[in-house]
Amino acid sequence: SSGINAEWPLRPGRMAAKPCRCDSKPCASGGPCFKAKVLCTENCHGNASWANVPCLNTTTGLKVKTMKPVEVRKALCDAGLSPIGDKAELQKRLAVHFTSLSGGKEDGGNGAGAGGGAGGGAGSGGGEGVHNSGSSVVDLMEAINANEGDFAFILSLSGKIVKATSSKAELRKSYFILSSKVHPDKNANSAVSKKSFQAVLESFERLANPEKFEETEEEEEDDGKPAKKRKKTERFTRGNGGCFPTKMRCPRCKDYWNTKNLGLEDAAYNFIMQGVKQYLCGGCFLRFGCMTAVHLCPYCKKTFEYDPEDYHRKITCGNKRCDKTFGFYMFKVSERREKEIRIEAKAENEKLAKTRAQQRRRGARADKRVGTQTNEERVQEQLFVLRLLDNCPKCGWLLEKGMHKDDAREHLTNCNDQKQIKAYQKDIADRKSKENSKKTAQESQEEILAFKTWEFNGRQVGQLWMLSENILKKECKKYNLETDEPKHVLISKLGRVIRDRERKMITMGGEDHKTTHDITPIHKVDAEDLPADMESMVTEELQCVAASYGLDFDHSSDVKVDLLKKLETARLKGTGLLMILDDQSDKRKGRKRKNSDEDLDYDVTAEGKDSD
Repeated sequence: SSGINAEWPLRPGRMAAKPCRCDSKPCASGGPCFKAKVLCTENCHGNASWANVPCLNTTTGLKVKTMKPVEVRKALCDAGLSPIGDKAELQKRLAVHFTSLSGGKEDGGNGAGAGGGAGGGAGSGGGEGVHNSGSSVVDLMEAINANEGDFAFILSLSGKIVKATSSKAELRKSYFILSSKVHPDKNANSAVSKKSFQAVLESFERLANPEKFEETEEEEEDDGKPAKKRKKTERFTRGNGGCFPTKMRCPRCKDYWNTKNLGLEDAAYNFIMQGVKQYLCGGCFLRFGCMTAVHLCPYCKKTFEYDPEDYHRKITCGNKRCDKTFGFYMFKVSERREKEIRIEAKAENEKLAKTRAQQRRRGARADKRVGTQTNEERVQEQLFVLRLLDNCPKCGWLLEKGMHKDDAREHLTNCNDQKQIKAYQKDIADRKSKENSKKTAQESQEEILAFKTWEFNGRQVGQLWMLSENILKKECKKYNLETDEPKHVLISKLGRVIRDRERKMITMGGEDHKTTHDITPIHKVDAEDLPADMESMVTEELQCVAASYGLDFDHSSDVKVDLLKKLETARLKGTGLLMILDDQSDKRKGRKRKNSDEDLDYDVTAEGKDSD
């Protein structure tokens, strides 16, 4: 700032004309030591640690002073530190970080310490705690354990300041950063790391899904009667105080999506924000949902990441200089219209499920085909020679109009420019990577759509077949079930556990006796809850439907006709359902057994006498 940088000659024997006290304000902007062109000593800090005073008149501090504010913020972000604060705070935070990397000792003062209180301290997110060194990770775990129960503070130790009103996407980022540091697998499964990881996980769950914990903490009257099952048509209403019909844009053409311009009802905003339906863009006719749309903050007009779980919450957008909370407007909609949307969403979900099944079958057939990358390259070259491809498959050379196959063959023979070939292949790889990213985002959107439709329909166990394998595996992990199984096996195991759990809640009526799933058997569900056209389904899909409703079938021998017959019989008569027991070894052969949940009789052929 005065034409002095870290290269000016040091004069350790020279003293400042006036005593220097930089323990209260920075002295690298005209202080006595700075003017005398000497570095500050520990006497200038009042015997305090250099990391705890605002002094920047050191070798590292003077280097940081020459950096632009944008460069300082970028360096802090690269180091995993908080870029929030005024200019002096950011410079000091970065100087302490550089000092810790160089050994923790400054030329002109006391040791800064890798885990010192600079860098914003606790109030600035404790950014130093996320450094990769072993001691820093230990300090981070100790800080997490010492503040157990302070959920927002724990997640802010990631270097990203979060609040109870932060969006789920921001909370998830902070959780991933911390879990990558304190996960037991990366810390030799120590007891401290396990406790820290559990605290981080609890902090994320408490802030991301507060409604789940509010239900368990509320004191409810116990009238001695079992709780009623959750109805499929249960409606949820709330107020709109502090809520906005936020704007969103198409992910392709960036046009604004507006219900009035598209001739849609106002409640269409509810359905797309809940992840239940996808709608068309009025500009490019792209069908998209809330997960792929571009969402804008109603205050700062900048983009933010949205999750369907945030629809009934009030959040902040997470952008700089915008800390205002807002919610998402909920338009009024009739019960009849909700029922129609439920049926429409189920039909779309069935169509997506069939499409996914077809893609899996095509992929399985493709894996069986004999072919190598070399054969594919030969095919591309042959197509180029036949002038069915405009660009050379090796280097991307363009076959101009008027050229013949002899020109293409000659180019292939002489195509040996390795630099150009590598550049073209890299360009192709980048394009494929972008296409795969778009495909992954679309698949994620479809999976969320299927899951939200399942929740919108009352979390019916009989509709588990509509969920994707990834969603089913996530649900199985919640109950500690094996996930390396075929889809129909996952559904069967998951359905068995959920039915057993719900039956206990209904019959025993514990402290938290609210049911979370609909376990209605196949002969009691409405016709609209069943697949619309089971005759058009293939064997694999029918197996998943049968497993969802707990029907007994033989995976190896039952064909499509057998499965259809069993589903029809169970639908009309309520027979052929699996008996769900806690211990399979307690089954008794040769008896007529009755399922208490479904009021069904089961006939089992006697193959022997009871052992007792």
